[in-house]
Amino acid sequence: MSGAELFARANDAYFDDDFDEALDLYTQAIQAEPDKGEFLLRRCQVYQKMDKKQEAYNDAEKALTLLVSSQGSRSLLARAHLQKGITLHRLDRYKEAQTHLEQSEDLNPSEKTLATWLRKNSEKIPKEPETPAPAPIQPAAVAANTPQSARVRHEWFQNDAFVTVEVFMKNIKADAVDLDFFEKTMSLTIKMPTGSDYNLELDPLAHPIDPKQSQFKILSTKLEIKLKKQTEGILWGALESDSDMGTTMNTSTSSRPNKDWNKVVSEIEKDQEDPKGEQAVNDLFQQIYKNSDDDTRRAMMKSFVESNGTCLSTNWKEVGAGTVETKPPEGLVAKSWTQ
Repeated sequence: MSGAELFARANDAYFDDDFDEALDLYTQAIQAEPDKGEFLLRRCQVYQKMDKKQEAYNDAEKALTLLVSSQGSRSLLARAHLQKGITLHRLDRYKEAQTHLEQSEDLNPSEKTLATWLRKNSEKIPKEPETPAPAPIQPAAVAANTPQSARVRHEWFQNDAFVTVEVFMKNIKADAVDLDFFEKTMSLTIKMPTGSDYNLELDPLAHPIDPKQSQFKILSTKLEIKLKKQTEGILWGALESDSDMGTTMNTSTSSRPNKDWNKVVSEIEKDQEDPKGEQAVNDLFQQIYKNSDDDTRRAMMKSFVESNGTCLSTNWKEVGAGTVETKPPEGLVAKSWTQ
């Protein structure tokens, strides 16, 4: 399997929050094409999700070196400086982090989440400890003993007006939460009792939100985040969009298991050609949703939420009669996740 194909499979696993699988596939992709800085940048983000700070730094450092030597595009160089700045920030090396964040800003001032990290890092600079820079180490091919922060669970659901994200963590302190909303990005950091950070970066979001009307609430067992849809009535098929994954993903074959969406589309619109890609399917669902009456909308929303995204029905008489069961694709098994 080529590096591009492995990278595409790794991207699927990443957006499914299967970080162990994503890490393994990105590592295989890097072994197949070791000069691809973009592959290293994506594995760097996986390491950050898993709270593996040193490994993330190593990948960001190597990716930047490769991109500079190969005269990579300004956008990729900006991303590399941003990721290196983020990893340095998480290693408490704030002055070095600021240098790379500012270089990212010079290359691409509109780089997503850059403003958030510039603010976060600048607030830390006076407190920087005088410690020597650690030497890069060779990361392991597959992660072991995932830290507690990587095991924090989050789920999401939606209605006409809001997408609600629930992060399941007990006894969260208000001053431990740092949450920023942007039109196409959400950035969350929670300082955990262990001293490590839990980070949830949704970048880019599947659809634009209204940052001013988005909000969050701390409950005893979770953090509830409400993202205000910029356009009400749009049915989100995922939290994040894969539109910024780069040309490699766009030209590769994805191995994501087929969901039931195409079956639903063929039942609703027999004469329509099967769409290509999740975005085309989502666009079709949104068109159906907008042009439907209230009962059909309620049926679509209730069936989608209660089935955990595995079923979409337009029959309110049938859906309103009881709970819609989860119906996983053939060959998969639905599991009940517990805290």
